[in-house]
Amino acid sequence: MGVPDCRGGEVVPVGDYFATVNSDGNFEIGCKTIYPAIWNQWEVIESGAGAPQLLGASLPAGKTGPQLIRDHMDAAVAAGFTVMRAWSHGVTPNYALQTAPGVYNEAMFRGLDYALDEAQQRNIKVILAFVDNWQQTGGVDEYVKWTGDPTKTHKDFYTDPVIMGWYKDYVKTVINRVNTINGRTYGNDPTIFAWDLLNEARCQKCPNNTIAKWVGEMAPYVKSLDPNHLLTLGEEGFYSTSTRRLESNPGADSGATWPSQEGQDFIADHASPSIDFATIHSWIDNWQDVSEDFQRWWIRTHVQVAWGTVKKPLILEEFGKWLNSSVNATMEERNKYFGIVYDECQNNMDLQGSPLKGVGFWEWFAPGQQGPTSEGGGQGLYGIYESDATFDLIKKNVAYLNSKSTPSPAGCKPKTAQSVPSSNCTSSQVKGLPGTGFEGPQCNVDINECVRGTHNCAANSTCVNTVGSFSCQCWRGFTGDGTQCDPTPAIEQLESAYSSEATQGPLICDIKYPMIAPGFVYDPTGSIQKNAFKNGKQDGVGNSAPILSLTQCLLACESAPGCSAVVYSPGDQNCFLKGCPSEYAVTCPEPPSPGSPGGPGGPTQAPPAPPSPPAAPCTLQPWQCPQVTAAYYNYYSKQRYNYACTFVQDNPGIAFAAAPNSKVSPHYSPGSGNNVSTLSTLPGTLPGLAPDEAPSSLGAALVQAHNHAGILHVL
Repeated sequence: MGVPDCRGGEVVPVGDYFATVNSDGNFEIGCKTIYPAIWNQWEVIESGAGAPQLLGASLPAGKTGPQLIRDHMDAAVAAGFTVMRAWSHGVTPNYALQTAPGVYNEAMFRGLDYALDEAQQRNIKVILAFVDNWQQTGGVDEYVKWTGDPTKTHKDFYTDPVIMGWYKDYVKTVINRVNTINGRTYGNDPTIFAWDLLNEARCQKCPNNTIAKWVGEMAPYVKSLDPNHLLTLGEEGFYSTSTRRLESNPGADSGATWPSQEGQDFIADHASPSIDFATIHSWIDNWQDVSEDFQRWWIRTHVQVAWGTVKKPLILEEFGKWLNSSVNATMEERNKYFGIVYDECQNNMDLQGSPLKGVGFWEWFAPGQQGPTSEGGGQGLYGIYESDATFDLIKKNVAYLNSKSTPSPAGCKPKTAQSVPSSNCTSSQVKGLPGTGFEGPQCNVDINECVRGTHNCAANSTCVNTVGSFSCQCWRGFTGDGTQCDPTPAIEQLESAYSSEATQGPLICDIKYPMIAPGFVYDPTGSIQKNAFKNGKQDGVGNSAPILSLTQCLLACESAPGCSAVVYSPGDQNCFLKGCPSEYAVTCPEPPSPGSPGGPGGPTQAPPAPPSPPAAPCTLQPWQCPQVTAAYYNYYSKQRYNYACTFVQDNPGIAFAAAPNSKVSPHYSPGSGNNVSTLSTLPGTLPGLAPDEAPSSLGAALVQAHNHAGILHVL
């Protein structure tokens, strides 16, 4: 896609031009006025970085984050969208971009590099929010927490000099970031349409104009670093008591006063000359004002104020509608609401000289994405699939916005980005596959094709990254060259070869998860190593990608030396491998008696130290049990220790408590001592499954056939 170059008629990609506001109050890119057709995208930086899982809307089965970005952007181009709105930072602790003031996770920054580069290739512009009001990670409260002062609150973000300095440092770091793929600094990247200073800034019960004063300092600062890009605040658009517009706030008809106490004022917050355009958001369910009259009034009055008082373009940056059967928020209600919003927006945009220039909805789900369990899974509260009737309404609005784009008046002077030297890296591609080999301005940055999803490995194989290339290896039980892997008869027999009987003592070893098996993916973000996932996974323990069936979990066990049992949770799609069931036992610390320190009714004390494991913790070869990190849960402290503990005979005061999050906890049958139930045994190996192999450094003498006391626990 290109536009005529005003200086000579040459067609130049839109991606070479910065967005500006022209003298007519229209957004302009090159020599064309545009009406931004926006979609809001959550967890963009996480997806681009190759996060092994997303927490807001899941990764589709079998896809990586970079694949999701490419697919989503391709669909956006096909539907006619021109702008994506996203966050410049991760939104969960697993994927923090800034882990402390001035400390950054380079892998996460590269995720943003990737997203911006993919957008640039498709001529999609991006609005990026520097900071968020709501999220602990990358949000206002995290900056406050970093002070270490418990007396400081959300309000101090807007006035504390140290916190304000940290915000400025973050902004400077982002603007000066050099994209590792295309060599552009973010401040010189025309892919970026605009910056949001702070998504939905709130300062509850602060003095009027607290946020406006903050904007008055931060907006000029951003412009001093980056005069190329447009800038806005990114707020909802409430009015304070300092302006006579309270009747426009949500709930005004019923006497609600909370919006005027949130620290915002639509007029004052957009008054800075460094703010190029105004924004509003609309969340009628959250605001508990769901009437059609309010929704139309909310849009109409802000158009009037932007036109007559603020005198800047206006974008409805976010709006969405619940899907929640418990409050009768049905698909029909959502469709009705979207229809109202688009109708009112188009009515106002059709007015000659109207400042309303763009619309963005929340939230687009790709096929296969699922909402979080906190929102009931499925489409969650806000998810919209392309197959929904709602998306037809969205596409009609996109077509309307695009139809309003016209050539700019004669004499326009487009704002062109400086050229950046770059190299064509196609010669480094592996077997001619796009997105493989090397990238970067000098073609010296290795591409992990397994993370990017640009390999050609079969579904029943593992992609293994190498410098400048990759290889494909079929899982055990499958035969082929890696680009095609066919199942052997052993796959169908696998589940029947395991017993579902439980042991009377724990399996003391967590077996390191194998690489060439279902459930393995690379984790360039380092999130699993941080042990930050809600299910408590540790580095090397448990799957890093969803396990879709019990058979897949058992295949992983077959591939892991020393594995003799699995713990499989189909609800969470998690698989844990266990080994060494057995004669090994240590004595658990006894709980204190009532009234004694740490006991019931007694003073608190630190939980006792876990027992030390003996020198030879497993009955199998040491290499077959690489980690002794199985957890036990202390009876009274509910603390998890990274050592093993079995039931102790005739000691009724010791028991296994549930895991703190009730997610991943092995189930044991009642019993005493260290006896193990009679188990079905799988002698040798199934046809098509190779024997275990010891690490090559240990030599062939340690290779032995797999001999299962095949235990499985399904949670």
